[in-house]
Amino acid sequence: MLPFLQALTYADSAYPSGRYTLSHGLEGLVAAGRVRGTDQVTEVLLDHLRHTAAPGDGVATAVAVLEGSLSTLITADHELAATKVTGELRRASTRVGRQLLSVSGDVDTRLGHEIPSLLAAYRDAVQAKETPGNQAIAAGLIHASHGLDAVTAVATELTGLAVGWAGAALRLRQCDHIGAQVAITAAHPVIAELSEDCVRTAEHLLDTRQWRLLGRASPGSDLASAQHETAPARLFMS
Repeated sequence: MLPFLQALTYADSAYPSGRYTLSHGLEGLVAAGRVRGTDQVTEVLLDHLRHTAAPGDGVATAVAVLEGSLSTLITADHELAATKVTGELRRASTRVGRQLLSVSGDVDTRLGHEIPSLLAAYRDAVQAKETPGNQAIAAGLIHASHGLDAVTAVATELTGLAVGWAGAALRLRQCDHIGAQVAITAAHPVIAELSEDCVRTAEHLLDTRQWRLLGRASPGSDLASAQHETAPARLFMS
């Protein structure tokens, strides 16, 4: 039970990691006129989970939970960063990842908890700028340090994304509070299925080392992100 409770804390948008500053590309899609209303918010969320979040960050989170080698995690971290086409996507991911490492480390230190050697080594590598510090890798390591299994870790992170997406839709006036919960609830069965898939893919990557298979194909979202990062006014970092 304890690992699950700790996972809920880290996935909460109120946790001081900066997740609340992300729309995960939704603001750019809304600005481009490609998403309007609850139905489209929900439909595009499900597509985003399937084709963008799960193949990239979801698999990377599973890799971080399963892998015990720092060099492999650094390789995966760089490969994941390379899949994030625009600057704002890379900055958003590393900003949240670095903040997760910082806050969780400070909390563990104050509580007198020992920080696992792999997590500490990865945090040192991030601080030394030897590795990007993507959110998915950082979160996976933190979840693993608390004994969370890979499937639940991926499900936690994808659920956090869904909640953030729905919250962004609410702030962008594309749905009401009920509509936001409709989108999140509709995502649950998709997340349950994708989490299992992500772990299987991660196991395959760790076995074959074919890191080119890590990533996603979402040109529409990438184009919207490219327009979003040069917009004169915006609510969200991504």
